[in-house]
Amino acid sequence: MKYSMYQESRKGGRPANQDRVGYSYTSESIVMVLADGMGGHARGDVAAQLLVDVVLEMFRKLARPNLQDITEFLLDSIYAAHSTINEFAAKRSMKDSPRTTCVVCVIQGGRAYWAHVGDSRMYHFGRNKLLSRSRDHSAVQHMLDEGLITEDEINTHPERNKLYNSVGGFMLPNIDLSPGAMLQEGDVLLLCSDGFWSELEPGEMLAILGGYALLGLLAQLSVYPEFCAADPGHN
Repeated sequence: MKYSMYQESRKGGRPANQDRVGYSYTSESIVMVLADGMGGHARGDVAAQLLVDVVLEMFRKLARPNLQDITEFLLDSIYAAHSTINEFAAKRSMKDSPRTTCVVCVIQGGRAYWAHVGDSRMYHFGRNKLLSRSRDHSAVQHMLDEGLITEDEINTHPERNKLYNSVGGFMLPNIDLSPGAMLQEGDVLLLCSDGFWSELEPGEMLAILGGYALLGLLAQLSVYPEFCAADPGHN
């Protein structure tokens, strides 16, 4: 299966861009990673960059050309990034460790597998509908799951920025793993931060993704901060 891939990162209306994206591949495996440095903690940009660097470095070492155990890779790479971020803080005697959210996706054998921490999201779109998305580690996601608020209220709720999970910090991250999904020609995998998904409903994303070639999306999505997308079935 062939893929087209595109990534973009912009600071939007924020004073600084603390988000990082990256990918790597072999003849038989692809990894995509997005990290969103958390505001309220020092050097979120460093945390995000360290996570991307660690994940990509581990992929390059282990994918020969396949990853032998994708679940193990997803867990180990994010935990390794967590340790690297904390080591960075300890060496500089920082009072608080930098922190970041993340989503990491591996495509191998025609299937996609992903893991996430925080409210950076993974969307899997089919040709005409949203097939799945990751569930945020946030106060408003918990309220949504409990039926206390609606999907439309997430972006305006006063507790929308409260997260209970991160990479970096005293607690080990609670990493959510997907069961994996078979990919069909025309599917789109979209990794994005809250700066992106908070501005677009899934239906709007689908309309844009379905209406333009992947490399032509920039003109339509340039006002939104960051995303990384893969489209199976195209050169």
